[in-house]
Amino acid sequence: MKLWRKRKDDVQDSTEVAKRRLLTANSSFAMKEAYNAIRTKLLFTGKGEKCPVFAVTSSLMHDGKTTNAVNLAVSIANASKRVLLIDADLRKPTVHRYFGLDNKEGLSEILAGLSNEIRIRKSSTENLNVLTSGQIPPNPAELLGSPQMDTLLDYVKNYFDYVIIDTPPINVVTDAAILAEKITGYVFVVQGGKNHYSDVEYALKTLEQMNGRVVGLVLNDVTGKAGTTYSYRRGNYGYYRGYYRSNEYSSDSQKSNKD
Repeated sequence: MKLWRKRKDDVQDSTEVAKRRLLTANSSFAMKEAYNAIRTKLLFTGKGEKCPVFAVTSSLMHDGKTTNAVNLAVSIANASKRVLLIDADLRKPTVHRYFGLDNKEGLSEILAGLSNEIRIRKSSTENLNVLTSGQIPPNPAELLGSPQMDTLLDYVKNYFDYVIIDTPPINVVTDAAILAEKITGYVFVVQGGKNHYSDVEYALKTLEQMNGRVVGLVLNDVTGKAGTTYSYRRGNYGYYRGYYRSNEYSSDSQKSNKD
């Protein structure tokens, strides 16, 4: 019972941290303008599509890709565009915490055929809706590469102006690269003072090999306060691989995220 209480507290703490990172009317002018600049560039890279789909990813864990995916979606919604934010990080989902949503049913249930209902949720931001990840499945890559994912994207494009997808880091698992043929392009997040050049180069080459189109790079934490530079190494894979080996769905309330 004591261990369970600690886990619940950990989840609550990470939820509060996530909420503090959310772009709001009270955010600093510099933060608002930074996302507005990214938004403006993306609005001109939609290749004339009725509803462009952008996936946000990074090379390694804790590069800030989820925060940037969420705030980019908020910024586009603030421009009076109908936006759907999808949490496709089916191994370490975090998006729901930014908006204080539960994660009981979502993308994984739809792709696995466990639900016929697309449970799209309203967020605290006008024009922004969220499709959470749902339960953590044993086969995330297979689900994201499935025909069901194509069907889902084709369906939601009829109701939204933009779709933003949060995906796992490229150098950790292949999930994000699998979406290359299904989306308009990738927004790639680089963590200042943390990512080594080889990390970024490896990730971009992986996307290139999958015919992925990188529409822009976002330099996160330009002051480099996040930590010292480090290179791509096997040790960075542990957290995600642990979930990949799991053969059971896991409750979100038992997991703690830091991304």
